[in-house]
Amino acid sequence: MANMTLFDLVEPEVTHKVPKHWHSFPPPHPLWHPVLGTLYVIIGLFALFGNGVVLWVFCCTRSLRSGTNLLVINLAFSDLCMVISQFPILVCNCFSQAWVIGPFVCELYGFCGALFGTMTIINLAVIAYDRYRAILSPFGGTQLSMRRAGLWLLLIWVYSGGWCALPFFGWNQYALEGLLTSCTFDYLSMDTWSRSYVVVLFLASYAVPLVVVCYAYFGIVSSVSRHDRNLKSHERAQGENVRYQNLQRRESQLNRFVFTSVLAFMIASTPYAG
Repeated sequence: MANMTLFDLVEPEVTHKVPKHWHSFPPPHPLWHPVLGTLYVIIGLFALFGNGVVLWVFCCTRSLRSGTNLLVINLAFSDLCMVISQFPILVCNCFSQAWVIGPFVCELYGFCGALFGTMTIINLAVIAYDRYRAILSPFGGTQLSMRRAGLWLLLIWVYSGGWCALPFFGWNQYALEGLLTSCTFDYLSMDTWSRSYVVVLFLASYAVPLVVVCYAYFGIVSSVSRHDRNLKSHERAQGENVRYQNLQRRESQLNRFVFTSVLAFMIASTPYAG
């Protein structure tokens, strides 16, 4: 037992799914798995409830059925699919203290996690771009129609699915990771072929969307700040201190919103992107 490794706990049919990096690691403390499993149950239930409520409210409220809100609904739907496809399997493996469901489910689990995670990131970038267009051209007929929103959703699904399906065709693979209770794309193999996929996926599903989010939200801040400066000058000249203070408050709130949005995007996406 003293010389046992993580690799020794894996079922024989999935040993080929364990990158060599994990072969020499000792098993974690026996309490880790049930603690993590319990934590995942709590997180999963909260996520299931929260995203379910968003979808239910949208389906029951006609006034919310706009193109922009359709993007938000797709975000909630992809998060809900992430919960449904990941948490039951992850919890089962945690309490079993190893991957026990076979190699096919490992590949399916890894694909679903990558797909819905990438969809969330791309969806956030599209929402940021939509808000940028709406605020910078409020009178230019740029309100997102349901048809155009549908095209955006199709693009999000195809773009995300395309990148995440490539390991099935030999470019990288889905493999076990960490405590060997979950699967994702192989980011540890050092051969050029595997590393090239990781680099390209990093650029396509993290770096480019992050640039779009930053450009859009900071563009919104710049535009609103410029507009507010003009109004402030006018209000000062008119001596309307209350409206001037309201403008300052709105600008401060907008800056906080943008900072929070970009920070949340980076916190949610950076762990795997790194």
